[in-house]
Amino acid sequence: MQLATIVASVHLLVLKMLGTGAIEVRRPSSSQGGSSLLEYGSDAGGQGRVFGGVTSHFTQTADDKSYWAAVGMKNKVGVTRYQNYELRHIKRSDGKFFWADSANREDINFTGAKDLTASVTWGWHHPSGVYNTIPVGSPLLDDQNNIYIGADDAIRKFDVNGVIKWSYAPRGQLAAAPSLCPAGARRLATSDMSFGGQEDMVRPDWAKGNNESSTSSQLTRDFRVGDMVKVKPGASYWVDGRELFRVGDEGMISGVVPDEQGKDSKAVILWTRSGDKTVMQLHLMAKRFSHVEKRDTTLPAMLVGSTTSGYVFAIDLDSGDELWATWASNEIAGVKGSVACKGGIVVVATDRCTDRYCYRYRNQTNPLTPGNQWVRGLSAADGSSVWQYKTFQPMWSMIPLWGPGTSVMFQDWEGRVYSLNYLTGAEIFKVGGDIGTHTNAAAVYSPGHNTVIALGVKHYTNGRCNPYPAPGILPSCWTWPGTRGFVRAYNASSGRKVWELETPEPPASASISALNSPSFHTRLVVTMGHNCYLGASSQIWGLDPNNGHTRWIKEGPTLWTGFCAGDKEGADIRRAMGGREKCHPNSWSMPVADSTGDLYIGNQVGELMRYGLDPHSTSTRPELLSTLTTGVAFQDAAIAFGTGVMAVTTCTSLIVFHTMDDWQKSTWSVSHSDYSPISDKVHGEDLSHEISEESHGSIAVTPKVDSDDIWSNDEPVYDPNIDGGSSAYHRQAKEQDNALSY
Repeated sequence: MQLATIVASVHLLVLKMLGTGAIEVRRPSSSQGGSSLLEYGSDAGGQGRVFGGVTSHFTQTADDKSYWAAVGMKNKVGVTRYQNYELRHIKRSDGKFFWADSANREDINFTGAKDLTASVTWGWHHPSGVYNTIPVGSPLLDDQNNIYIGADDAIRKFDVNGVIKWSYAPRGQLAAAPSLCPAGARRLATSDMSFGGQEDMVRPDWAKGNNESSTSSQLTRDFRVGDMVKVKPGASYWVDGRELFRVGDEGMISGVVPDEQGKDSKAVILWTRSGDKTVMQLHLMAKRFSHVEKRDTTLPAMLVGSTTSGYVFAIDLDSGDELWATWASNEIAGVKGSVACKGGIVVVATDRCTDRYCYRYRNQTNPLTPGNQWVRGLSAADGSSVWQYKTFQPMWSMIPLWGPGTSVMFQDWEGRVYSLNYLTGAEIFKVGGDIGTHTNAAAVYSPGHNTVIALGVKHYTNGRCNPYPAPGILPSCWTWPGTRGFVRAYNASSGRKVWELETPEPPASASISALNSPSFHTRLVVTMGHNCYLGASSQIWGLDPNNGHTRWIKEGPTLWTGFCAGDKEGADIRRAMGGREKCHPNSWSMPVADSTGDLYIGNQVGELMRYGLDPHSTSTRPELLSTLTTGVAFQDAAIAFGTGVMAVTTCTSLIVFHTMDDWQKSTWSVSHSDYSPISDKVHGEDLSHEISEESHGSIAVTPKVDSDDIWSNDEPVYDPNIDGGSSAYHRQAKEQDNALSY
């Protein structure tokens, strides 16, 4: 027993000693066929054997009518059709995707549903029950209007009318929302590098076009000028406290430097990640570096994602088969943020914080707060490491934003904005952030204004929240209802702050769009409110993105339970299924505007809303034109558009709408049971009538509390930011149209 304990301890120690660049890449065997059940696996972070991703194909769905959903009946894969309306199969001529990821939009030329109840065409939830899995992120739409939805148990592909094509079960639970990567993307790390300033005098003769048989043409048997090299595990190198290169770094041999006798004795290496040059003696090259084959690879269209067990993976969009899987770290914190892909590079947050040193200035002895501390750039061709970057503070809702040039931007949980070169990982700027704070929000980017918007909370003001004297910021110092937040605009090229605005509640999400209130004026729409907390109020602000001036304010609903809608009802089932018990989304989903300027947004009390202007209205403020009450909260990124279709994810389901322009203004409400499992009705087995359907947003309903209630709030009970009684929670009913107008 003692020997086994010692061996296990040594194994864990070796795992912890792995360099951050020590990435294992796994690919399916070429001899595999059928459903692509990958038999290989690996120990991931001491959590036992992790098998490869499993793809199930549904090639006979066109002939097998059991896969087609009849109106009002759930089929065997969990799809229910609500009306006989056939959505159009469309293929874009430019090859671009309709909705590739959670945040990056070139343009939105699509119309949303005008009547959010009458437009519901079909929906999906887990075939075993409405609470048996939790979707992750917004739906994704490819160039043919096919819909992809990630969930805790699998990623599924449906055609636009709800016919399933394939499902892929990844290596563990999804850690972030997946994204689509277009075909034809290439690995650019080799072909795109620039080596200006090289001197011909240090080039060997063969590099100048002379005979390759020259003695100066060869550095060693395996390395030549122009070759790519990669640092081997354990070969990191420091000089005078400065890291010259680390495990996994790639660089190009740009030249040779002769020694005093005039011989080629040292190689000059230009590193991709840092852009620095180092000089290495030739006899050490093979010991420290491995050779990287230079190639340009044409890629198929793929979906990329990550799992909490530390894997980053890519699957083929057509077949659903796994193309590659990379074990990037022992764990990845989730579920929050997204993975993104551009120019042959996959950008992903990895390396869950596992020690107290992640939480700078906070007095935390255990890593209770989930977050990731590394951003990695992987090759979309094979999943190999291209670069890596460690942030100043951990990231929680990390959503990559493609900025000007070759930049990618994101923020950490303190509201600090980073801009990196997505090809090399080199830092362009790092600005902002309030030390010791925590936000669930993500940054947004406006290409038209060349502005990146950071969302966060202001420094905690209670005496126990001072980061400088011992013992530092205590765990009870946290973000609560009433915690003041900030909205900060930075120039996306330089990082210079343009303007700043303080908010009365913690920011939740934002978007920059052309709205019709007034007609096609660009507005920065910021939502705010603490999530999943009793008494948390909410608001929506419309700001001028040029200067941050407030143009209008809309009061949102107040949450009158300690759980986001649907989390209490589904927790027991989710625990029984072995998954996470709560969805726990933000208080608002990301606002999305369609081509007519209408604004769509979901919230934590289970309402999908459409704001805009009635054609006969003389107001310049957005009005609530239509609602759909689901009884289940919406994802952080929940809404996606395609041609003739709008798709939305809640914490239990996928809802698909057909979009038309001639629906009349109306407000509807349907109960959760209308799309929950009801025998011989919409969804099959009788379940929904056994579930308590409390109101989540009505002040008239008093939260039920009794001694036998096992439900308790997971948040700490001490709130240093609230001084006094319940007035800070703003628990009074508020008028919907109490808004400012300028």
